[in-house]
Amino acid sequence: MQAVWIQSLRISLKWALFMGGLFLLALGSSMMITADLGVSTWDVLHLGLARHTPLSVGTIILLVGLLLVLCKYILDRIRPQFGTLVNAVFVGVFMNLILDHHLLPTLDGTALNIAWLVLGIFVIGMGAGLYVAIGYGAGPRDGLTLALADRFNTSVRMMRTWMELSACLIGWVLGGPVFFGTVLSIFLIGPFFQFWLEQFRRLVSVIDRAKADIA
Repeated sequence: MQAVWIQSLRISLKWALFMGGLFLLALGSSMMITADLGVSTWDVLHLGLARHTPLSVGTIILLVGLLLVLCKYILDRIRPQFGTLVNAVFVGVFMNLILDHHLLPTLDGTALNIAWLVLGIFVIGMGAGLYVAIGYGAGPRDGLTLALADRFNTSVRMMRTWMELSACLIGWVLGGPVFFGTVLSIFLIGPFFQFWLEQFRRLVSVIDRAKADIA
């Protein structure tokens, strides 16, 4: 009975961490938006689409995420993991919560906004590292990248680069904000993500070892 209770606690803890990672991802993206110095490539697309619809940016993110999940399923006919669907839905939900309720401050001065921008990129890397380390399902963009790379027999890195550039270009044409923060995110999100992924994988291994010790 104790082993079952601890197992349930372990699963609950990992889900809480997974959801925390999605919230951090939404928080970092919202920080970049409020810094008003350029956003990440996919958010250029999201904000560009939002300019031409009555929908909020969080709702656009939710719909685009679900569309990407559907596209992947059409390509490989592999049913998406539950965590992938949760990812597609809740990043947008969290961004609506943060932005619609004005939970973030509006800063005055270029220096403060640059610092806020960099902190937002750092938080994005932290959130992505956390939810990926938990391993409950690839994000919508990650899953589609793998499916497209397999379909067109190209490298994952090349396919992801084309996807990022395409999203940014379409978003820019639609009026999405491209500025130096966009370029900065391209160079910084990867290193921040790698750093936090390594840290959180250690945490997850501790949680999983606790399960093994109980067994």
